[in-house]
Amino acid sequence: MDPLKPQLPEISPEDRTPLVDVLLELLAWQQKQIDALEQEILKLKGETTKSKLKPSKMDKDPAEDGDKDDRDSSKKKKKGPTGQSTG
Repeated sequence: MDPLKPQLPEISPEDRTPLVDVLLELLAWQQKQIDALEQEILKLKGETTKSKLKPSKMDKDPAEDGDKDDRDSSKKKKKGPTGQSTG
């Protein structure tokens, strides 16, 4: 929350007239607009407020990745300088 933003005081039910209700709705709508515009500014600047990081796969069991036999993946053939397989 922005420390410069003023806080609305609690309005008792007897003080809530139809005009006060409309003004409170207007304030809520304006805040939504401000939030949307701030998000758009960040998007245009190339910044994001939400992280788009994928979950880590380090703790994941290798069998879940479809590599049921790790021996095959370690026997990859390397190509030599002529483009022929050396393994």
